[in-house]
Amino acid sequence: MSSRPRGFEDRLKAALLARLPETPLPTPARSFARRYGVPLAVGAATVAVVAVMTVPGSTRDGSRPADGPTGTPSPSATGAPEIRKDPDGALRFRMPEPLQVPALVEALKKRGVPAVLVPMRPKSQCTEPGGGYRGPQADPAAEVNQRSADGFSFKVDAKTVPPGYSLTFTWADYYPFGQSRSIGYGVIETSKVPSCRVDYSEGLENVLKAGADYPVGEPAGTIRIPRPTAGELPEVVRSLQAQGVSVAVTESKPGAECPHLGGGYRGPQADPEAELRARGDMDTLKINAKTVPPGYTLVFSKPAHASRPVGAGVKETSKVTPCEVDYELDAPPPPH
Repeated sequence: MSSRPRGFEDRLKAALLARLPETPLPTPARSFARRYGVPLAVGAATVAVVAVMTVPGSTRDGSRPADGPTGTPSPSATGAPEIRKDPDGALRFRMPEPLQVPALVEALKKRGVPAVLVPMRPKSQCTEPGGGYRGPQADPAAEVNQRSADGFSFKVDAKTVPPGYSLTFTWADYYPFGQSRSIGYGVIETSKVPSCRVDYSEGLENVLKAGADYPVGEPAGTIRIPRPTAGELPEVVRSLQAQGVSVAVTESKPGAECPHLGGGYRGPQADPEAELRARGDMDTLKINAKTVPPGYTLVFSKPAHASRPVGAGVKETSKVTPCEVDYELDAPPPPH
């Protein structure tokens, strides 16, 4: 679709490479929602009419919310990615685009793979505790997502999805604006496959409740600016304040110099138009009544070193602090 973010595979590869050195999360059902090194994450979101499958043995029907917005994706956006078969019988395929997930799950099931689509649901509709997924494997050949000559691809065989386990994909079918916000995947014992997974996106309940009446698009008077450097901050702050924007600067300091731990920033939004960063461009800030609503402040995080990028986030005005602890500044210098 024309509204789909460009360079999906390039961004996916970059996100995966960026995660490789990090400590694995307790729940290895990995999310592909693009997350940046600032308090906000951009999430592209849209509608799909593909019905969500019921997980075998579930007491929930997995149907889409009755009041959710609706739309019709193009056939090209919903077809499964190509599934190749290696000489040894292993199946390989690229990471699907969001609207391809239901078709991919069906195609894998037809090939005998225990694949399950786990619907994302708002907290009011899902009580699953989550967790229980298979962790990182000592044998790289046992990882379901593997590096190849042309990037990353999924490999499904008896090592990556052993007998008694299932390959799950989490997927949200209720977002407006063209495609699901994120995809997660994991390998878990079949008896522990969840019937749903909680979507904590802020504003989601309001989006679903409003349905087709939810206001789409950005408000009039939207201000777009490039993310400033540390040297540009004073002038940018003055300019935005002159235009009526609630804006503040917080400085990064070591723990001995700052009593504020930081955090408390506005999280991912169900409405992508309410995200501070412009879609597909993390270096452009979009400022309006949706991205910085009444009672909230645009906060620039000034780094301790001018060579480092300035962070930008949105938090409740009453929670803005003049400084935030940067624990990297407390770390001992590396040995020479």
